[in-house]
Amino acid sequence: MSTIYGGNSDRPQNIYAFAPITNVGTSEVIEIDGTTITVIDVVTGGQVTHQLQGSMNGVNWAGFEDASTKESGNHLDTYSGYAVRYLRVVVSASHATRTLTTTICCDA
Repeated sequence: MSTIYGGNSDRPQNIYAFAPITNVGTSEVIEIDGTTITVIDVVTGGQVTHQLQGSMNGVNWAGFEDASTKESGNHLDTYSGYAVRYLRVVVSASHATRTLTTTICCDA
Protein backbone atom coordinates (compact mmCIF):
# COMPACT_ATOMS: atom_id res chain seq x y z
CA MET A 1 0.00 0.00 0.00
CA SER A 2 1.92 3.00 -1.20
CA THR A 3 -0.96 5.32 -2.13
CA ILE A 4 -3.26 6.92 0.43
CA TYR A 5 -6.68 7.86 -0.98
CA GLY A 6 -8.40 10.99 0.38
CA GLY A 7 -7.21 14.27 1.82
CA ASN A 8 -6.17 15.53 -1.62
CA SER A 9 -7.59 18.71 -3.13
CA ASP A 10 -7.44 17.02 -6.55
CA ARG A 11 -10.56 14.82 -6.37
CA PRO A 12 -9.39 12.18 -8.91
CA GLN A 13 -6.56 11.39 -6.48
CA ASN A 14 -9.22 10.46 -3.88
CA ILE A 15 -10.93 7.81 -6.05
CA TYR A 16 -10.09 4.11 -6.06
CA ALA A 17 -11.66 1.23 -8.00
CA PHE A 18 -11.31 -2.14 -6.25
CA ALA A 19 -10.65 -5.19 -8.41
CA PRO A 20 -13.94 -6.92 -9.28
CA ILE A 21 -14.97 -9.74 -6.94
CA THR A 22 -16.62 -12.75 -8.56
CA ASN A 23 -18.28 -15.23 -6.19
CA VAL A 24 -17.40 -14.81 -2.46
CA GLY A 25 -14.15 -13.23 -1.33
CA THR A 26 -12.34 -10.21 0.04
CA SER A 27 -10.91 -7.30 -1.90
CA GLU A 28 -7.47 -5.83 -1.62
CA VAL A 29 -6.91 -3.43 1.30
CA ILE A 30 -6.39 0.29 0.69
CA GLU A 31 -5.24 3.08 2.99
CA ILE A 32 -7.43 6.19 3.25
CA ASP A 33 -7.32 9.67 4.78
CA GLY A 34 -10.74 11.22 5.27
CA THR A 35 -14.03 10.86 7.09
CA THR A 36 -16.53 10.87 4.22
CA ILE A 37 -16.59 7.81 1.99
CA THR A 38 -18.81 7.64 -1.09
CA VAL A 39 -19.26 4.20 -2.63
CA ILE A 40 -20.57 3.15 -6.03
CA ASP A 41 -21.25 -0.58 -6.32
CA VAL A 42 -21.90 -2.17 -9.71
CA VAL A 43 -23.54 -5.58 -9.37
CA THR A 44 -23.88 -7.85 -12.42
CA GLY A 45 -25.39 -11.28 -12.88
CA GLY A 46 -27.74 -11.31 -9.87
CA GLN A 47 -27.84 -10.68 -6.12
CA VAL A 48 -24.63 -10.13 -4.16
CA THR A 49 -24.36 -9.79 -0.36
CA HIS A 50 -21.42 -7.68 0.74
CA GLN A 51 -20.06 -5.29 3.35
CA LEU A 52 -17.65 -2.35 3.33
CA GLN A 53 -15.28 -2.73 6.27
CA GLY A 54 -12.86 -0.37 7.98
CA SER A 55 -9.85 -0.91 10.22
CA MET A 56 -7.48 1.23 12.26
CA ASN A 57 -4.58 -1.24 12.08
CA GLY A 58 -5.26 -3.55 9.10
CA VAL A 59 -5.85 -6.50 11.46
CA ASN A 60 -9.14 -5.86 13.27
CA TRP A 61 -12.05 -5.14 10.90
CA ALA A 62 -15.60 -3.89 11.41
CA GLY A 63 -18.43 -3.18 8.99
CA PHE A 64 -19.78 0.31 8.40
CA GLU A 65 -23.19 -1.36 8.56
CA ASP A 66 -24.59 -4.88 8.40
CA ALA A 67 -23.92 -6.79 5.18
CA SER A 68 -26.48 -5.87 2.52
CA THR A 69 -27.88 -7.77 -0.43
CA LYS A 70 -28.07 -5.83 -3.66
CA GLU A 71 -29.67 -6.71 -6.97
CA SER A 72 -27.98 -6.23 -10.34
CA GLY A 73 -27.47 -2.55 -11.09
CA ASN A 74 -25.63 0.52 -9.84
CA HIS A 75 -25.88 1.46 -6.15
CA LEU A 76 -24.67 4.59 -4.31
CA ASP A 77 -23.96 4.88 -0.56
CA THR A 78 -22.23 7.53 1.54
CA TYR A 79 -20.68 7.05 4.97
CA SER A 80 -19.81 10.16 6.95
CA GLY A 81 -17.93 10.61 10.23
CA TYR A 82 -15.92 7.37 10.10
CA ALA A 83 -12.22 7.94 10.79
CA VAL A 84 -10.57 4.67 9.76
CA ARG A 85 -7.20 4.05 8.17
CA TYR A 86 -7.93 1.06 5.95
CA LEU A 87 -10.84 -0.13 3.78
CA ARG A 88 -11.80 -3.42 2.17
CA VAL A 89 -14.90 -5.04 0.65
CA VAL A 90 -16.10 -8.50 1.74
CA VAL A 91 -18.55 -10.51 -0.39
CA SER A 92 -20.24 -13.13 1.80
CA ALA A 93 -22.89 -14.51 -0.59
CA SER A 94 -22.73 -14.66 -4.36
CA HIS A 95 -22.30 -17.09 -7.24
CA ALA A 96 -19.59 -17.69 -9.84
CA THR A 97 -21.70 -15.85 -12.45
CA ARG A 98 -22.11 -12.70 -10.32
CA THR A 99 -19.65 -9.82 -9.96
CA LEU A 100 -19.31 -6.85 -7.62
CA THR A 101 -17.20 -3.89 -8.69
CA THR A 102 -16.78 -1.21 -5.99
CA THR A 103 -15.37 2.30 -6.49
CA ILE A 104 -14.83 4.67 -3.56
CA CYS A 105 -14.13 8.37 -3.17
CA CYS A 106 -12.72 9.48 0.19
CA ASP A 107 -12.80 13.11 1.35
CA ALA A 108 -12.11 15.03 4.52
